[in-house]
Amino acid sequence: MQILDAAIDGYLHRLAACDDPVLEEMERRAEREAFPIIGPQVGRLFQLLARVSGARRVLELGSGFGYSAYWWARALGPAGRVIACESSPHRAALAAAYLERGGLQDRVRIEVGDALEIAARRAAEIETHVDSAEQRRFDIVFNDVDKQDYPGVLELAAATLRPGGLFVSDNMLWSGRVVEPPARDPSTLGVCELTRRLYASDRFETVLLPLRDGVTVSTFAG
Repeated sequence: MQILDAAIDGYLHRLAACDDPVLEEMERRAEREAFPIIGPQVGRLFQLLARVSGARRVLELGSGFGYSAYWWARALGPAGRVIACESSPHRAALAAAYLERGGLQDRVRIEVGDALEIAARRAAEIETHVDSAEQRRFDIVFNDVDKQDYPGVLELAAATLRPGGLFVSDNMLWSGRVVEPPARDPSTLGVCELTRRLYASDRFETVLLPLRDGVTVSTFAG
């Protein structure tokens, strides 16, 4: 399903285009390899969210070859840090190379492994180190793991975010399949279940933006 009229989507894409040659190369790679990335429209949204919230620490669950981490790092400034989780060593190496070319390598720590396990370890550290818990919490948690795993990310976000922090999830319209989710499609069902939990939660206030493939932005009450 085309979420937006193709002409409008093209117009928004042209407006969002960035003159960063590294981002442009990453976009060409994604198109050539049919690899999903957030694209410049959502990238600009992330940049804005980070800046208006004054974010300094971002936990990114599912980083691919670093496109979204690159946008977060641009927005955070030299004092900011992104923990980027990626299961593929090959894609993690590509991400490191792109970030270095963009001069952003000092702002991003890439952790190779299962993103949910890495987030769970961070949550355990926060619980264990009570005296420094607030310094260990994140301002933003970005969720872009395998869609069937989406529901399990919500509690991890609550365990790692600071009060007032942002929980952001991509692909929340899932090419329109959320309208009539197939009964045996775990990816679509995962997206729908996370959406249901977010809107039912008294700890998160959520808006679903129909930008590109749908992005939820949720504030965490603590």
